[in-house]
Amino acid sequence: MNLFSDFPSSNAAEWEKRILQDLKIQSIEELYKKNGPLLTHPFYTKESNSKGLSHVKNESKWETCDYLHVTNEKEANKDALEALKGGASGLVFNISKECDLDVLLKNISVEHIYTQFNISNDSLHVLKDLKKYALKKNKDNPRTTCFINLDPLYLLAKFGEWHASEREDLAQINAMEHIAVNGILYKEAGANAVTELALILSHLNEYFNCIGSANIKKKKIIHVSFAQGSDFFTEIAKLRAFRRLNALLQKQYGIEIPLHLHAQTALLNKSTLDAHTNLLRTTTEAMSAVIGGCDSLCVFPYDQGFVGKKEFSSRIARNQSHILREESYLDKVADIASGSYYIEHLTEDLADQAWKLFKKIETQDGFLTCLKTGVIQKMIEADAQILMNEVKEGKKTLVGVNKFQNKNQKEIPAWKVNKFKKKDVEPIAMIRPALLFEEQERAVKVN
Repeated sequence: MNLFSDFPSSNAAEWEKRILQDLKIQSIEELYKKNGPLLTHPFYTKESNSKGLSHVKNESKWETCDYLHVTNEKEANKDALEALKGGASGLVFNISKECDLDVLLKNISVEHIYTQFNISNDSLHVLKDLKKYALKKNKDNPRTTCFINLDPLYLLAKFGEWHASEREDLAQINAMEHIAVNGILYKEAGANAVTELALILSHLNEYFNCIGSANIKKKKIIHVSFAQGSDFFTEIAKLRAFRRLNALLQKQYGIEIPLHLHAQTALLNKSTLDAHTNLLRTTTEAMSAVIGGCDSLCVFPYDQGFVGKKEFSSRIARNQSHILREESYLDKVADIASGSYYIEHLTEDLADQAWKLFKKIETQDGFLTCLKTGVIQKMIEADAQILMNEVKEGKKTLVGVNKFQNKNQKEIPAWKVNKFKKKDVEPIAMIRPALLFEEQERAVKVN
């Protein structure tokens, strides 16, 4: 029996004709469903994808990372070593003040693991102090694995002010061997996937302009960080779409610099209500990151944001990534999503819409100008308001929050929210749609 010859193939027109006939409807468009700025079709075929596969990740490996906010070097070192013993192959250090790197990195062979040092202007010493570690090379792995990420535009957007001045802050990016773009804030502030992609691309393009054509080619790699939400297929397509957009942008400059995509599970959709459901969310988010082709992945503990670092929740988060590799074998195929007409069409749609929005931002003098004038803030606020309303009205489900609530939960922990005042620009604020429900439930418990 030969399936390919015994069963004749069908094209899109034949599928559509049969659907209209069987469902007794006038137009196939009656079955379209809106998902934010995207339209989901009732079926997809090979004909749905006009551009075919391009700029996909050609290997299946990803680094399993632990996130460490450094307030005490000894404690952070202890947690880092525990993470490495537990199977982590990467560490993400968030450093916002002076710290002793010899204490922080004691007994850690930086050259043999992936490391990401996210620094602020108050910890610029890391750029110099880390050189003796970063210069150590692993002869078995020629790729860049140590990233010192200083992103002045991210810091401006988050805190609403320059540290020294615009000129001095942006000059710091020339001190790095790579270009770092922290795009996590846009997702966490409520931007939809199209807006998120366009802003990250415009953010990157602003750095291209700052660095200048002559110096861009000297940069060894581009490191971009994404937050992954729970819209499974969209989040897969989002990472795939960015690889295409990045290649298209680089083509405009006549450059070809490698890209490292780092992904972390989002806090946007997490809640203190029935908090263990956050475990389920981070699992699908980790899967979408891996299938989408991330190079490194940080799965946050289910109680991240409202409970201090706990050994149990940290270990479980790390093991979620391990299970995807060791038990689900997601590292055995270079491009798992290849052949999915739906994901490929969604990737094309996201890339096309994001490129149009990116060009619109550029016609308004680019990312920095739009940030100063509030254009970007308004774009994100519009998306965020739609999301908040959908959750509030029950059109978008958050299990355990606005549906299937756990009425036996006795304590509703508070989640600390940082708010910053406008100084140079209006800061982009992170949101959590579950907050309203948490406050209402906490008030009921108190009364």
